[in-house]
Amino acid sequence: MENKLLILIAIACIASCTTNKQVTQQYKHSFEQVEGDPSNTLMHTLDNGLRVYLSVNEAEPRIQTLIAVKAGSKFDPSETTGLAHYLEHMMFKGTHSIGTKDWESEKVLLDEIAATFEAHKEESDSAKKVALYARIDSLSLEASKFSIANEYDKMISSLGATGTNAYTSNDETVYINDIPSNELKKWLMVEGERFQTLVLRLFHTELETVYEEFNRSQDSDRRWVYQGVLEGLLPNHPYGTQTTIGVGEHLKNPSMYNIHEYFNTYYVPNNVAICLSGDLDPDATIDWIEQYFGDWQAQDVPEFQMPSDKDLNEPIVKETFGPQQEMLYIGFKFDGAGTKESQMISLIDMILANSQAGLIDIDLNLKQKVLSAGSFPSVMKDHSVHLMYGIPKEGQTLEEVKDLLLAEIDKIKAGDFDDWLLEAVINDLKLSRIQGLESNRNRAFAMVDAFVNELEFADLVFELDSMAAITKEDITDFANQYYTDNYVVSYKRMGESDRHSVPKPQITAVEVDRESQSDFYAAFDTMSSVRLTPKFVDYKSSISVSSLNDIELSYVQNENNQIFELYYIFDIGSNTDKELALAIQYLPYLGTNTYSAEELQKEFYRYGLKFGVNAASDQVFVFLTGLEDNLDKGIELFEHVLANAKADSLVYRELVNDILKSRLNAKLDKGTILGKGLGAYAKYGADNPFTDRLSTEELESMDINNLVAKIKELSTSEHRIFYYGQMTADDAKVIIAKHHTHSRDLTPLPQKRAYVELATSENKVFYAPYDMQQVELLFLSKDEVFNPELLAASRLFNEYFGAGLSSIVFQEIREKKALAYSAYSYMATPSNKDKSHYLNAYIGTQADKLSDATAAMFELMNDMPEAEMQFNAAKEAVIKKLESSWVTGSSVYWEYESARDLGLDYDVNRQIYEEIKNITLDDLKAFFDAHVKGKSYHICVIGKKENIDLDVLRSMGEFQELSLEEIFGY
Repeated sequence: MENKLLILIAIACIASCTTNKQVTQQYKHSFEQVEGDPSNTLMHTLDNGLRVYLSVNEAEPRIQTLIAVKAGSKFDPSETTGLAHYLEHMMFKGTHSIGTKDWESEKVLLDEIAATFEAHKEESDSAKKVALYARIDSLSLEASKFSIANEYDKMISSLGATGTNAYTSNDETVYINDIPSNELKKWLMVEGERFQTLVLRLFHTELETVYEEFNRSQDSDRRWVYQGVLEGLLPNHPYGTQTTIGVGEHLKNPSMYNIHEYFNTYYVPNNVAICLSGDLDPDATIDWIEQYFGDWQAQDVPEFQMPSDKDLNEPIVKETFGPQQEMLYIGFKFDGAGTKESQMISLIDMILANSQAGLIDIDLNLKQKVLSAGSFPSVMKDHSVHLMYGIPKEGQTLEEVKDLLLAEIDKIKAGDFDDWLLEAVINDLKLSRIQGLESNRNRAFAMVDAFVNELEFADLVFELDSMAAITKEDITDFANQYYTDNYVVSYKRMGESDRHSVPKPQITAVEVDRESQSDFYAAFDTMSSVRLTPKFVDYKSSISVSSLNDIELSYVQNENNQIFELYYIFDIGSNTDKELALAIQYLPYLGTNTYSAEELQKEFYRYGLKFGVNAASDQVFVFLTGLEDNLDKGIELFEHVLANAKADSLVYRELVNDILKSRLNAKLDKGTILGKGLGAYAKYGADNPFTDRLSTEELESMDINNLVAKIKELSTSEHRIFYYGQMTADDAKVIIAKHHTHSRDLTPLPQKRAYVELATSENKVFYAPYDMQQVELLFLSKDEVFNPELLAASRLFNEYFGAGLSSIVFQEIREKKALAYSAYSYMATPSNKDKSHYLNAYIGTQADKLSDATAAMFELMNDMPEAEMQFNAAKEAVIKKLESSWVTGSSVYWEYESARDLGLDYDVNRQIYEEIKNITLDDLKAFFDAHVKGKSYHICVIGKKENIDLDVLRSMGEFQELSLEEIFGY
């Protein structure tokens, strides 16, 4: 088969060398660059060792920023685990200059708090520990009088930043922001200060937040199944002996001295990289980095001492218990990132599971031998782990799933896979790389990978070229050598967990000053940035609309690469036609009069094509994507499947069994119970989109020929087409028309099923018991039917009041009172013009804080604190986000679809941008009074009954405990 995919890939990946070279002509600064690197990443090292990676991407005026520190949890002392993660939290609390009104006075109290924490850590008498913590609490209240709430967050938000966050992993801690390109210098000013000094401000309230995060981690069964694999494979390495979140006892006895020592040891410039991708000027960027980071003093960083772990000679079995669905992981240990072994397992992983034509995809998922299965590599600096996972069918044991997974490894050992598959996998990986170049985030994280794993960037760029030289014989030889009985299998079984939460300490709410400003903030505020001009979408000029035999055909040009997207869109979904939704679910398992289901999947994959169907609640999508040169072949296959699908009774029987098993598993998942089940019940009542599904009896008695008929009728039903690609609209239309033939008289679609939204005229509590450490609450209050005049005020309200690290809700509930790990509130815009706006809120907290946390949320939602400076910063943040966030690529069409659903034919961001400039704090207060204050709520609650004071829930309103049968409808 001629595969034109290779032509594109060859062009994208041409290289004349595989080493970094010095670039001296284009820029005044010296940069290293890899010739042939499609991301054109530039590398520069400051005199103090700070590493800088830059990639210019002018698609929109924003920059993805990542600051990576080679200081992950593997560096935690074994007696104080969780330290790196706790430090990550504290990096948001300010410095000697940020977040303080009087540093000298504050420092005296912080030093005393640190000394008292040390005494608390060493004390063994429980009564004395309580007294010491009371002293810490008292001192913390006094110290908070000198602090300024969330000043770092406010500065960063004022830039128009999004995605402000951080994470700690095994090898690294990474700090994340996405900023407007015109604010780069101001961002560097703040980060230069942040990374050179550490102040453990509001330490004990943040400690309580970490407790909450620890308790949340206890409720994730999957996390502990994964950890079981690491423990078995790496019994001497920190990857296996300790977790990033840490041990509960260590968290309860922290040392501020140890955290400072850790910061001083690892947060040094020669252990840090600044990774930036976006619309930037490389020379100006280096100038600013030199200005704000150049004086940072380098120092030697202790080398990590790699412990030795023996190779396994026989399987190790681990078990964990909990309320969530049964599953298993199988893990094999290999060398770390950048090694030949890590390359080999990446290839073998794709041969096993590439979501289309891998051995697991075909043999286990398509052939319905398990409920779900897959694989993935976890590549870390010191070691890699290749994992396979499986979820059993009804009546199937975990051991049977394990044997099925291992049998797929045996096929690789025997070379029992198609000869063309290896080449197709390489092409798939290269195509993914090409698509990934569109994302600044992907580019920046590639830089982080290179830095943290100490890889030559050239090796990263040409990794796939190296992998392309690997033969099928190489794969089988490697599999036979390394995939033996040297694995760990970790089973997640049903049963009571022995995991425990960390109890809350007694904490007095600290003071929160929203109006003061540090001298640093004042200087920051005086720095001017060139204002960006917003770019809103003109749908009429950006989308070409024509008629294909009376079918609306919309076209948007792909200006980035030769990848196309084709969608057939039907305005009918599972709410209206449940049998069609079932037919869509049935289709991927079916063959045709020419191809078996397996042959179809392989044929699409050989051509670098992805075919899929999706039935949403109110729309059905049939889609095809891949290399545009293969569009003609793709549509031919695409249309063939829709026109010639063949019913298969055995396949359908297994599908029904799996649907019923998935329904049982859904009742074990707290996220599904709360977010989907209780949420729908609170919004619509017992008759809601979540419960409105085919019954077991209807599934089992279904006429499968009728299901196939529904698939075949799609092309003759009313629909529209969207094409995104490089070829012209006319050329695309010719190819689509060649295969998409039909009569002009399309069958009208039935009227959509509508569900009646309940009035929230009084407080009602809907409670579902669940075995978990925390308690989680959702608040819903219905507002008016969609009104475009509310959009600007809603956007500003969300920024100021309820969403983000500098919002009122976050400050009051998490920062000030340490009452929840997660808390937010926002006004939600409906997806359809006939639906209502909703005020939503969420709290995730410990059960013993339920009363205080809910009281705090109710208080805020009835009395909005008014802080002029914080309001102005929130307003500026929204405006800058709108100025720098451009809608591009295929998103142009989907934004238009969303607008059309709301009865609009214009980019609503233009309206929000113009209106928000004139909104005052008084206007926002008026919005709050009209749409938030005094509202009643339908409150959804999930948590362990033994841990919850049900009287607290009853005090909130009419109380109803719902069974899972009532929530799910079965």
